[in-house]
Amino acid sequence: MTLIDETGKSQGVVNLDQALLLSFEAGLDLVEVNSNTSPPVVKIMDYGKYRYLQEKQISRQKSKSKGPEIKEIRLSLKISSHDLDFKTRQAQKFLDEGDKVKVSVKLIGREMMFRKKAYEMTENFRKNISAEFESRVERLGNNFSAILIRK
Repeated sequence: MTLIDETGKSQGVVNLDQALLLSFEAGLDLVEVNSNTSPPVVKIMDYGKYRYLQEKQISRQKSKSKGPEIKEIRLSLKISSHDLDFKTRQAQKFLDEGDKVKVSVKLIGREMMFRKKAYEMTENFRKNISAEFESRVERLGNNFSAILIRK
């Protein structure tokens, strides 16, 4: 087997007993790095530290690979213009951060007669923040919702 010492230098081809003796003298572990080659490659290292560094690197990669979240903006037919402006700015901020925005319009009671206004409201909201639909406006009971993404 090919031996690599703790400093990273290749010691050449050695037998198993000699590799175990060198790792014991160094106070470290003998780890098989590559078993597919002929002869196999082994390395003298601190295996606990090696595993800790690998797990740390994997967790760092997981935290960086965070996907976009879905943020929800709720509207109603009776919303004031100032509230609508505020929610528009908020939705634009979410889109700029790379998140998706779910726009919901809830119709209460007799407002169900004005379903077209709910569709128009989501369409106007989409135009105001210059986004595009990931999914079209869907009706679930008295809720109308659509998911918006950046252009």
